[in-house]
Amino acid sequence: MRGVARRIFLSGQRTLRGTPAAAYLAARGIDLAELGRQPRALRFCAGLRNKESGRTWPALVAAVVNAAGEHVATHRTWLARDAAGIWRKAPLGEPKMSIGSVTGGAIRLWRGASGKPLRDAPEGETVVIAEGIETALSVAIACPELRVLSAVSLSNMARLVLPPAVGTVILCADNDGDNAKARRAFESAVAHFLAEGRTVRVARSPVGKDFNDALQAVSA
Repeated sequence: MRGVARRIFLSGQRTLRGTPAAAYLAARGIDLAELGRQPRALRFCAGLRNKESGRTWPALVAAVVNAAGEHVATHRTWLARDAAGIWRKAPLGEPKMSIGSVTGGAIRLWRGASGKPLRDAPEGETVVIAEGIETALSVAIACPELRVLSAVSLSNMARLVLPPAVGTVILCADNDGDNAKARRAFESAVAHFLAEGRTVRVARSPVGKDFNDALQAVSA
C-alpha cells in the first residue's frame, strides 16, 4: 500500500498555484503566497479516482511520512465547485481519506525558523501539531517561525514520533464541545508527549472550531 500511496502523490502536479487546490485553500482563507513558498508535502491531482463515487475528482494530495522520513501514506481531499462556483470539498460522504497507514506519521507542512528537516531539528525546538491540513496551514501563516505538522487525525496525535531534540509540543485543540471521545483522544496526546519528558502546551482558537475558522474570521 505504501507504494500505491507514493505513486499517487508523485503523479500529482508539484505547483498548486492556479489549480483548484489553491482555490480551495484560498476559499478557506489560506494564501500560500504569504508563506513565501509552497510546502513540498502538498501536490495537486487533476483527476483522482474516488471509490465511493466511482469517478474521478480534482484532489489536493499530501505526503504522510514516518519518523525516518519515509513516505508511508497519502492524504487525499477531493474537490468540486459549489453552486456559487467556489472550490470546496467534493459532495461525498468522505471527501477526505488517506491511503496507506498514517499511524505515527505526519504531514510535514512547515519547518519554521530553522528551515531544517525534522530529523535535524535544533535542540529544544518547539513543534506545533494540528489535526488537519487546513488548521496546520493557518497556524503556519500566523506563526511562520514555528515548525508545524498535521497529524491527519486526532487519534494519531498520540502516536506521533518526534526526535528527542523537540523540547516543546504545542497541540492545537479543536473546540469540539462535549465530545467525550475527542476529549479523551486529545488528553491521550497530551499524556503521550508529557511521558516523553517534553513540555506540552495547548492552543485553542478563540473563535469557531479551529484556527482555520479564526483565520477566515480575520480574512473576512
